[in-house]
Amino acid sequence: MITLIIGSFEREGDINSTTAYEREWSPAGIALSFVLAAFGLCLRADNQLLAVYGLEGVAGLFACSFLIGVVLLCMVILVSSHDEERRRWSIGVGLCASIVGVVFALLINIAPIAVCAAGSGVFLGFGLTCLLRQWGRYYRLFTYRGALLNTSLSFLAASCWWFAMEFAGTPFLFCLGLLVLAVCGGLPLLAREIVVADEVRAGLRDEYAPPKPISTMSQAMRNGWAAVLGLMFNFFMVGATFWPYAGGLAVTSLSPKPLAYVLVVAVIWWVVSRARGVVGGIMKSFYHIALPVSAVVLLARPLLDSIDVLQGTVVPYVFSYLGVTVFNILGLVVLFWTAKSSEVGFSRVFAMFCASCAASVAAGMVAFQLLGDGAGVVSLAMLGIYLVLVLLDQIRGHVSRSVAG
Repeated sequence: MITLIIGSFEREGDINSTTAYEREWSPAGIALSFVLAAFGLCLRADNQLLAVYGLEGVAGLFACSFLIGVVLLCMVILVSSHDEERRRWSIGVGLCASIVGVVFALLINIAPIAVCAAGSGVFLGFGLTCLLRQWGRYYRLFTYRGALLNTSLSFLAASCWWFAMEFAGTPFLFCLGLLVLAVCGGLPLLAREIVVADEVRAGLRDEYAPPKPISTMSQAMRNGWAAVLGLMFNFFMVGATFWPYAGGLAVTSLSPKPLAYVLVVAVIWWVVSRARGVVGGIMKSFYHIALPVSAVVLLARPLLDSIDVLQGTVVPYVFSYLGVTVFNILGLVVLFWTAKSSEVGFSRVFAMFCASCAASVAAGMVAFQLLGDGAGVVSLAMLGIYLVLVLLDQIRGHVSRSVAG
């Protein structure tokens, strides 16, 4: 299933005379972690700012406004975007919108609370999605292995920023931290674009040309649908758990996120360091094994909760979050590379995907409102169906290869 994706991406290699600064082991891409952390903090209600919004009854308004901001950015992209546009302008818009969103949040004790919630949600949703889009452009410069490693490290760093932000003592400190995340997520991109433009003018490098499509959209999605669908499920669960966290009804542990990412990143580092071939081999095996195993791990969470020895420990949290971690990493990597490889164009694929993620969050929120705790049963059923579909697809692929061979 992943053979076409990996093979195509690796054949692209270092596009357009990629410099050492942009090589697959570049640490610069890890600055994506700041944007990912800001996204997580805005969509999870277990923090200082959304706790205040929850007490005032406007946490839902913030979440809906955030999703509206995401959809607005997607609409702008779909009607006007071209992959050849000047990116410094887009980076500046995303950075400024994110800062304005934080400013609205900082006015929580001055302006009407509903205005603060709506304004901060819309601008943060619009700005952070704009920055994520630009980071996706940057990741087109990596090989598949480099993107996998850098994305996993970015998620690990993002979980650490999230962990640190949970200890913000007041909403004001939380907003300042969110401001730092937004600025750190945009400035590296802006600085890089300025440097690249100067080098182009000086004749030190060729002007960037977008890579030619190497597959149709249907081919790309046919080979990467499982990872993308897993990430969609994560967004559904974000929506389904938003109201319990906003109401203080859900219990969470601070340690699972960073610890789970440490374990998964260690496995990915091992896989990437031993990958030799462009197509097949350990990279393909990791993709085929990781997704169904992640679904099984998430399905096993209720069983772990029922074991007396494990009750009150972080083991069930860490174990189940391993599945979430794998879905996050592989889903985002496949998104970036599906957008890179299709004939539709990166920006439009990204916009369609982000709009789908926003719809998944909204569906999760609606499911909890309609079903309450029954939303958890729905999520387990969805995981079961997902696992069956993935296994059937792998069996079909194995049979097809056997017949062809």
